[in-house]
Amino acid sequence: MKNIKGFTLIEMLVVIAIIGLLSSVVLVALGPSRNKAKDARIISDLNQMRVLVEASYTAGVYDTALAAPVSLSGDITSNGGSLILNIGSAAYAIASKLASDDTKFYCIDSSGKVNSAGATLASGAFVCP
Repeated sequence: MKNIKGFTLIEMLVVIAIIGLLSSVVLVALGPSRNKAKDARIISDLNQMRVLVEASYTAGVYDTALAAPVSLSGDITSNGGSLILNIGSAAYAIASKLASDDTKFYCIDSSGKVNSAGATLASGAFVCP
């Protein structure tokens, strides 16, 4: 009689079931972290837009023809945001919806005000709500 060492089919199925259960628990726990990471990316992109707009400021006037770079606006959209860019000759406001909550917006304006919980920026408005 041979003495064969190894695992039985039942032992292997139990191990696979435990691994599957643990991986599903980890994936559920990572959901909120992904949304927070998307929010951080959107906020970073909005801050980059602020730097671009501030760099266009010459002789007391913002460049009203400045458009959002395709890379930044595309990145905001791919992370669940929606860019709102209002630039006037004397003021600007930049806002986007955050990925974690459809009712939360992040807004930056030329006065230095930053609002992370307010409502959406109105069309043509240059001050964060």
